[in-house]
Amino acid sequence: MLIRRDPLLKKQILTIAGPAMGEMIMYMIIGLVDVAVVGRLGAVPLAAVSLGAEVFFSFVLFLEALAIGSNILVAQAKGANDTVKIRSYSAHTIIIALVLGIIAQLSGLFYGPAFLSLFSVESDVYVQACDYLRITFMIAPFALMLYMTNAVFRGLGRTDIPMIIATIVNIVNVVGDIVLVYGLAGFPAMGVAGAAAATAAAHVLGCVMALTVLFKMSLVRPGIQDLLSPKRRIFQDILSLGIPSLIEQFFYITSNLTSIFLLVYLGTVPFATHQLAVTVESVSFMPGFGIAIAATTLIGQAVGAQDPRNARRFAQGCIELCSVIMGFFALIFALVPSWVANLFTNDPDIIALAEIVIRIAALEQLTIAFSTVVSGILKGSGNTRTPMLISTGFTWLFRIPLMYLLVRIWKTPLQYIWFLFIIDWFLRSLVYLLLYRRQHWLRPAQASQ
Repeated sequence: MLIRRDPLLKKQILTIAGPAMGEMIMYMIIGLVDVAVVGRLGAVPLAAVSLGAEVFFSFVLFLEALAIGSNILVAQAKGANDTVKIRSYSAHTIIIALVLGIIAQLSGLFYGPAFLSLFSVESDVYVQACDYLRITFMIAPFALMLYMTNAVFRGLGRTDIPMIIATIVNIVNVVGDIVLVYGLAGFPAMGVAGAAAATAAAHVLGCVMALTVLFKMSLVRPGIQDLLSPKRRIFQDILSLGIPSLIEQFFYITSNLTSIFLLVYLGTVPFATHQLAVTVESVSFMPGFGIAIAATTLIGQAVGAQDPRNARRFAQGCIELCSVIMGFFALIFALVPSWVANLFTNDPDIIALAEIVIRIAALEQLTIAFSTVVSGILKGSGNTRTPMLISTGFTWLFRIPLMYLLVRIWKTPLQYIWFLFIIDWFLRSLVYLLLYRRQHWLRPAQASQ
């Protein structure tokens, strides 16, 4: 394997992928802490925070998907050692984030309550969820600027900066939750509103930190001219790469909601088992997502440097490393699924079914690894449209229709539905294999040769 013969390559990948994984874990913990702290107040506050956080973060992360354009362009400019372009892209990214943040803020404040009314929840849950949204959407511009500025750092290969910021954001959120939810240190007990306030304060601080670092780094410091007189062409370049990812994220979110809507028909135990298995798999996905970020950054830098040899090297190394790590998870899922399930629940009925489902999930780890990384490779080459088409096409033309047949028409058990997921990822990996072997993704790195 190349990563065994080339220790420097493995180091280059892990230097970017490791902190990226750490950042994702940190932001995932924010939601877990909110639920854990508020959950002690009872079912109504717990439901309100869960619903409010789902709406707020889904909306913000949906818009943040546009930042992949900044990630790719900054990486390519870094590879070409073009400091002027890097500064210009960072300035335009801040402007886009600010505008989108204001749109999100106004949309959430004016239409959030109406959107929440679509969910069949108790009136107390609705009222407290509205309180959560009112507080969190107030700081939407700060949240968008934080997340989109992080994309600039990733393009430079400095994923350590977002990870450090995410860690501090997490600490502030944990302390804020405990103090404001329960009313400690002289503060009144605010309950759900306290959790929202802690999340909001943590994100404002994270935004200030991210912008401070950005303006202190000479390599990416936005120019005053770019901020005051932005160029339409730069906006078009960022958005042309970001909009396909935005569309992909939209269909991803809606497909998740549709899947949940269908799977609840299986009954409480099968649905709870499915959610447990998805949670288990989310742990194994993180190395894949982290290495995909590394692939996008490294391929983008190789494209900017017009270096096809390194582009091939980075691509092969990312595929190999991701396959090894997720292959390790596959072995764990296959050999000790009941032990894994016991980490999340003590319900014997759920554990019995989860043992079967988690063992089935072992079969898709390698295909997920390959598909995720090659998607990152294509994005790094400047092709965000193809991953969007593959993801959307397989989800809405294959997975969702067959799920409907299996659940609503044939009423099949949960394990058969997970075999559908296996087939889905296998077919995606075949498409990605064809695209990878055709090497069209190498053409941008060969443009001047």
